[in-house]
Amino acid sequence: AEPAPAPNETPPAATYAPPVKKVETFEISTQTQKEDFPETEQEDEPEAAEEKPAEDGDTKEEVDEKEAVTVIDPKVLSQEEREEAVASVPFSSFINTASKKVERVLGAPVLADLLVNYVGETDKDGISAETSTDASKYIAASHVYECAKWTATRDVTDMDWSPHQREVMLSSYHLPSSAVSSSSAAAISVVSPDDTPSASLAPRSGELQSDGLVLVWSLALPTRPEHIFVCGSPVSSARFHPTEPHLVLGGCQSGQWVLWDVRAGRLPVQRSPSSQLHPICSMELTDGGNMVTASTDGKVQVWSLANLQEPAQKLQVEKANFSSMAVSTNNTLLCGSEHGGIFVVPTSSTGSGSAGARSSKRAARQLDAGEDGHFGMVTAVSSRSMNTEKQEFLLSSGVDWTCKLWAPSVRPTPLLTWTNPSYDYLCDVQWSPTHPSLFVTASSNGKISFWNLASSLEESMGSVDIGSSDNAGANKLKFSADGRRLMVAAADKVHVLNLTEDILRQKGDEESKLVHNLSARGLLDSSKGTK
Repeated sequence: AEPAPAPNETPPAATYAPPVKKVETFEISTQTQKEDFPETEQEDEPEAAEEKPAEDGDTKEEVDEKEAVTVIDPKVLSQEEREEAVASVPFSSFINTASKKVERVLGAPVLADLLVNYVGETDKDGISAETSTDASKYIAASHVYECAKWTATRDVTDMDWSPHQREVMLSSYHLPSSAVSSSSAAAISVVSPDDTPSASLAPRSGELQSDGLVLVWSLALPTRPEHIFVCGSPVSSARFHPTEPHLVLGGCQSGQWVLWDVRAGRLPVQRSPSSQLHPICSMELTDGGNMVTASTDGKVQVWSLANLQEPAQKLQVEKANFSSMAVSTNNTLLCGSEHGGIFVVPTSSTGSGSAGARSSKRAARQLDAGEDGHFGMVTAVSSRSMNTEKQEFLLSSGVDWTCKLWAPSVRPTPLLTWTNPSYDYLCDVQWSPTHPSLFVTASSNGKISFWNLASSLEESMGSVDIGSSDNAGANKLKFSADGRRLMVAAADKVHVLNLTEDILRQKGDEESKLVHNLSARGLLDSSKGTK
């Protein structure tokens, strides 16, 4: 018998059995919020996309072929199709509206420059140092408004600020220099709806050469107008309607006034009868809700804005060829003539026109200034009432290089006369609507001058050269209602100036100072009547 193996001895290989492996499984879990590990569907989407061909029974090549079929190649439009698409009403309306919104956003800094009330600050970039004088410190910001596509070779004839929105203004223009117009041509042959919206910038055939043009501007858009109006006669005067913000009035060289509506296109929606044959030189609105027109043959017509079918009053001044007009506080008209005369024309304060046109029995009178009057056409007149003495003061400018101060209720001769030192025509003069002793003159050499009669009766506060870059004269002025902004026209450009507090701030009772300065010289005596 074989001996038994020792306890520590390894048994033979034939009899050795390997140990059995046990596999144990277990789970480890932690207590977490469900939101810490959100379920994602993005990982399952590729699998679903891969399984979809199998469910449909399509091969990979068939799926790629179907995807290739669904791709649509862009269509290249022909020249005719492109022109038709661009000319379509929906496309042009979208482009006009969208581009105007973008330009308004881009013009926000311009709007801020002109509407912010500056105190002693000036815009060094607005006026160059080469063309500025000591009056440049009174201008905080300056921006130019022009649209060469529509206004090239034209001249501004009139301007106005909107009484409804302080950032909106308008300017009227004469016919292009290359065109020839007759004063007898009708402002519009027929009044009919126009399919071209006034807000569109694109012209129709022949509109760029229209004799009459009026543009409505927003201060935020210096290079494109908000609305464009045209007519068949040069527009010499234009005004916003005082109560209807969508209406614009214009006086034409044909002797007619026209009415535009921003909702009805570019052509006028109403016109006056063709009874007036001489050009309208001036058109003003009165506090009583009337419109007054003056023509170059000495005829004045008062129209009620509530009834524009016929004039409420007609006035004919003999031997008066009016060239300018201003309305005083009591609705008395102060008119300048082409021969240098100043006329005082009384009118009725009210008139409905329902009973037909009435002729005034109150005779107009001419101020007998003699050799102290203007020698040549009176280019502009501007009136202001002084509460201290309850008197009406009148400023007039003329082609005889002079500007004159009048008090028609005191004496027929001018109180003061200032001569332009450059001996250039004075094209316009305007009182400030808020400052009793401040006024501005515009010269044909492109300079505007500021005057404060409470500080000095002899010298101006300074001047600024507006039209030197284009050799254009400054021919029109218009203050805003708050007196802080001044429009200046030079050729076809409209300059808008924001004035600083240095010139707008009143230093005490400047109205009393003005009256005192005049009385100290013996020029003003309220106890005396008209001679």
